[in-house]
Amino acid sequence: MGFFDAMKGSGNSSGKEEVRPSPVREFLGQELFVVDCRGANLYVHENAVVIDKTGGGLWNLGDNNFKVIPFKSIVAVQAKLKSTLLTGYIEFETANSPLSVGSDHAERRSENSVILSGTEERYEQAKEALQYIFDHICK
Repeated sequence: MGFFDAMKGSGNSSGKEEVRPSPVREFLGQELFVVDCRGANLYVHENAVVIDKTGGGLWNLGDNNFKVIPFKSIVAVQAKLKSTLLTGYIEFETANSPLSVGSDHAERRSENSVILSGTEERYEQAKEALQYIFDHICK
């Protein structure tokens, strides 16, 4: 965990960090995959992806929001899962979204993407989650 990430599981005596549950669990049901990312969490539900920036530490100071992206709205996924110099990321492109139209590309990118923490475990979690997403959006 980096300096700019929120403290997770600080009261947990096992030493293992726990990721907060999906903010839309009561609406979409139990999340199938959870990826603890830098400044955000990525949740994959049966038919949607949730990017939760609530409690994202200093990376998202003042943000208290989440975004739900239905699989049917995803037209492209850009990902970099592992790198020797740069941190990985996952970005979702949506069709005809107000965030994908216009000149506000920086806002769109930050709203539809997550930065992966640079650990082997996070990359494996991201690969499993992406496999599920690809199986559902590429049909």
